[in-house]
Amino acid sequence: MTTLRELSFLLTTLTIVLSISTTTSQSIIQNFLNCFSQSLNSPTSDVIYTPNNTSFLTILNKKIHNKRFKTATTPKPLAIITARDSSHVQVTIKCAKSTNIQIRIRSGGHDYEGYSYVSDVPFVIIDLLHLNSVDVNLQEETAWVESGATLGKIYYTIGKTSNSLAFPSGVCFTVGAGGQLSSGGYGNLMRKFGLSIDNTIDAKIVDVNGNILDRKSMGEDLFWAIRGGGGASFGVILSWKLKLLHVTPQVTVFKVKRNVSDDATDVVYKWQLIAPKLPNDLFIRVQPNVVKIGQGDKKVVQVSFIGQFLGTIERLLPLVSQSFPELGLKKSDCFSMPWINSTFFWYDKPIGTPLESMLNEPNDPQPNYFKGKSDYVKKPIPKEAIESIWKLMIVGETLYMQWNPYGGRMGEIAPSETPFPHRAGNLFLIQYLNNWIEESPKAIERHVNFSRLFYEFMTPYVSNNPREAFLNYRDSDIGANHPSNVTKIEIARTYGTKYFKENFERLVSVKTKVDPENFFRHEQNIPIRSCKSQI
Repeated sequence: MTTLRELSFLLTTLTIVLSISTTTSQSIIQNFLNCFSQSLNSPTSDVIYTPNNTSFLTILNKKIHNKRFKTATTPKPLAIITARDSSHVQVTIKCAKSTNIQIRIRSGGHDYEGYSYVSDVPFVIIDLLHLNSVDVNLQEETAWVESGATLGKIYYTIGKTSNSLAFPSGVCFTVGAGGQLSSGGYGNLMRKFGLSIDNTIDAKIVDVNGNILDRKSMGEDLFWAIRGGGGASFGVILSWKLKLLHVTPQVTVFKVKRNVSDDATDVVYKWQLIAPKLPNDLFIRVQPNVVKIGQGDKKVVQVSFIGQFLGTIERLLPLVSQSFPELGLKKSDCFSMPWINSTFFWYDKPIGTPLESMLNEPNDPQPNYFKGKSDYVKKPIPKEAIESIWKLMIVGETLYMQWNPYGGRMGEIAPSETPFPHRAGNLFLIQYLNNWIEESPKAIERHVNFSRLFYEFMTPYVSNNPREAFLNYRDSDIGANHPSNVTKIEIARTYGTKYFKENFERLVSVKTKVDPENFFRHEQNIPIRSCKSQI
């Protein structure tokens, strides 16, 4: 039994430790701030925000889209550097190195595990929200896009400049280019054109020595690595040069909903067989979610078949009637419009919404709590298993999925062409997204645990050796449980092989060459080739 004297000693010791820790952090950040201001020799009041600034939490929360990382106990940065030009990034790297502070690099703040703005060691955030220009060159059919630009701004600028050009990427307007492009960039044009990274032709990056490099000066190895390997492991990517692509004057979109109590299971099973084999111009996503029916609390799984066709309704209907009659697609389900307008449909906004709304971003978003995971499916899931999936979804209530079809261009690109290896041989990608509003710690734990249980349940039906995962849907559970005697490089290999398969070792080689001291790091970064490396 602990005596009163022993308890008093423990409390005193804890107070001293906390005091030392606070003093140390204050000293570190003061040294960093001194270094920053002296290096720039110009006012920094509109660039650096510390907890002493009244706007600190506003700036911090502006780009937090997962409420799990917006609590009072979530570790906060010692400072946020809202870079307004490349020199601010260069000086941040220099001063962080000299004061031994880690950095986190944030563009849109949609990182599923908050790695772009959370750490358990002293850190500062380089926030790229002001580096958000988008410059379209119609003659070249290209665009230079800064990493802080949102997908909404990219789409808006393309749409206002041309009615025949597009770029393949995600559906959420508030996602930042930095994380989207460096981790893959997945969207409804990928069966036609591939991923965002398959259409990225140049970039500018600040390396660990503060140099600004483009594709020519960084070399093909580093340019290969940042197109799908996660840019934050290698430097701070300032901007990207995108190859814009021609689309048809009219794009047709549709959504067909089926309840499991009807024939949804049969239609989903058939979808697995034909969706990857459809013409490249046609993309049909399957999205199961739990809904209430009637006046009571009865819940069922409703499946939405959400589609996009690069062409007219008149061309689409006979194509689907012949290849996928089970869907029962009717003309009244379909809407035809220019590509730029179709992006609103995918973002679940009313068709006809003014293009300018793509630029709208909430000053202080009020997100839900969520936990995401991913899987790749290589063989059709049996009907009996699909029925079991629906039953388990109803138990969890708040988890829904997106099944995204492969085939087309995705099967034509070699797995080693970019770090993203998940190419031919996949039928579809699953995103699991558990989204809830309850705020209590018990509720958070319950929902996260259910996500893990559901993921475990899916094991027999998805890829294995390794069980592949998509970096854009980052999952901290991958590689989290390991024996105490496992080295850090082995831990990294656990998540690295799931995200990158055979490409992981090449990524490690590039990382070791360009950042030998492992300055750019976070909880799932690409490590250097050393058992003593910090990850």
